[in-house]
Amino acid sequence: MGRRLVGYALVMVLGAALAGSANAQILHKMFMSGQILDARGGMAYLCMGSATGAKVGQELPVFRYARTGVGRAGAPIFSRKRVGSIKITQIVDGHMARAKVISGRIKEHDMAELEQ
Repeated sequence: MGRRLVGYALVMVLGAALAGSANAQILHKMFMSGQILDARGGMAYLCMGSATGAKVGQELPVFRYARTGVGRAGAPIFSRKRVGSIKITQIVDGHMARAKVISGRIKEHDMAELEQ
């Protein structure tokens, strides 16, 4: 019983810590940056804007990640496959851009990457 209470307390403290804006920005940058939020009609909205270095005219490769199995200790194994490319047409704000699909079949949850 005592361990369970400690576990709940840790979860609550962690949740409160992650609710802070600085932590939210870190999580956003780590887990969502480049994610395709919507794709239809040859256009896509992605979670990448001026704050992450996106600029109008940039062409970005788009990748799809798929779970392909389970590895040691139950850790998931993923594959990464290039599925197309997009060209940024509008920076909506610091965290979002609009892009034209140049090639491939881009879907929601695919990931675009800034080439360094």
